[in-house]
Amino acid sequence: MEIRFDRITPGIQKYTKLMQWVLETDVSRDMDFQRFYNGFYRMRQRNSAFYTSYYQFFEENKHNQQLTFEDILHYLYGQTGQIHASFSSKMLATIRPEMPIWDKFVLQNLNLRSPYSYEKNRLERVVQLYNYIIQWYSTEEAQNYLAIFNQHYPDAVMTDTKKIDWILWGIQER
Repeated sequence: MEIRFDRITPGIQKYTKLMQWVLETDVSRDMDFQRFYNGFYRMRQRNSAFYTSYYQFFEENKHNQQLTFEDILHYLYGQTGQIHASFSSKMLATIRPEMPIWDKFVLQNLNLRSPYSYEKNRLERVVQLYNYIIQWYSTEEAQNYLAIFNQHYPDAVMTDTKKIDWILWGIQER
């Protein structure tokens, strides 16, 4: 396993900016914020209706510490007819930084796969998989990743979950 700290370090600076900015602006109206967020989380190639509903819901809930992955997932599904697991987790992790990200790096490094679109009960399976990811963050392996992060970035101020997210993001393909 190789961890690419050269990828992680600049990302931490952008993450810190993002987390401060989200508190200072109306995310549903601030196009500069939206461009930065979309670039940071690689949220591309969506239509304007998607972005409008995404950021409106985000703004309405950005102080809601009871918000869940399932809440966002169901909202976006209702708006778009599509399951947006990754984008749902990214919104949640921005609002509640103690919650993990769901992306291709997390899935790959945990040897998981997203349910296929043709699978029965896909929405429920996506929620179950996200709950599994949450539980994984308390494992010994996750705690080892946390120790690696803390060794390289002892002054980083963020949740332990985000630190583990960064290591998962920085691991090169096996």
